[in-house]
Amino acid sequence: MRLAAQAKMGYYPTPQKVASLIGDILVRNGKGSIRLLDPCAGEGSAIKEIGKNLDAETYGIELDTERGRIAKENLNHCLITDYAATKISNQTFSLLYLNPPYDWAIRDDEASAGQRYERTFLSDTIRYLMPNGVLIYLIPQKRLDKTIAKILAYRFKDVKVFRFPEAEYRAFKQIVLFGVLKKRPDDDDEIAQYLTDVGHCKAIVPFLEKTECKYSVSLSPAIKNFIFRTTRIDPAELEIEVGRHGLRDKINRLVKPLTLSERIKPIMPLRQGHLAQLLACGMMNGVVYDRDGRNPLIVKGITRKEVETRTEHEDGKEKIIETDKIVITINAIDAKGEFITIS
Repeated sequence: MRLAAQAKMGYYPTPQKVASLIGDILVRNGKGSIRLLDPCAGEGSAIKEIGKNLDAETYGIELDTERGRIAKENLNHCLITDYAATKISNQTFSLLYLNPPYDWAIRDDEASAGQRYERTFLSDTIRYLMPNGVLIYLIPQKRLDKTIAKILAYRFKDVKVFRFPEAEYRAFKQIVLFGVLKKRPDDDDEIAQYLTDVGHCKAIVPFLEKTECKYSVSLSPAIKNFIFRTTRIDPAELEIEVGRHGLRDKINRLVKPLTLSERIKPIMPLRQGHLAQLLACGMMNGVVYDRDGRNPLIVKGITRKEVETRTEHEDGKEKIIETDKIVITINAIDAKGEFITIS
């Protein structure tokens, strides 16, 4: 691919005319929610156009930050990330709009063979499409190889292929493929051969504006815990979420010491030793009243460690044993100024 194309990350946005023609082929099937997904959304213009015609909710994924920011304005939902770094509910979209980058996927190592993005995007994102969902797949005609043809024939029915309008087709010889996801995949050698012939320019492919066919877009399934998020943390988005949901307050409550006005209710009644330890560690420092709330005591607890030493004799040998002992002291002053110490 040319260096200029590499600088664009293989990005070729759908011409406005093509997006409008695609939108004319699609019809809404019933009243309700329809979700559309574009996993390489660019600025989101194409899926926005289609979503407007179908009165649908639009979802996009875009790797490039600048294009992603524009897509966020154009779409209902957009993730600025690599599509491989996302977590999305499977079989939840009524339509998958696929205009993948025209480039090679990066190889894991020098020995493995690289794959075209046209193929990897297709195989990786089919799982998001619901049964009987509609696929719209845009690629250069010669990129429709035998492997892609087999994938499409195995997973999709009602497959039709059209060329871009003549003026737009001259630039990159692009085609638009429509298909409906089968409920159960099965081989279709006739469709596979036809698509292979299309890729080899051996089959007649009509222009997009000449078609009179329609594809019905069904309602999306109702999902209780629908997921559409990135697995990566965006610092800017995290800051917004923290401010919106008050995470700071939750953290403060976890790490901030309890005040004297906050009461602790233990599961079991406290014993005298427990009370002494609470006093000594400072949990009950301050002013303490009797049950009637009349007679105050200023209380301060203190703990210190002492070492007890004892000598034992065994088989004519003397053994000195040292044991650490925690000594608790409670100091208090009553209303009359009398000093009380409990150890």
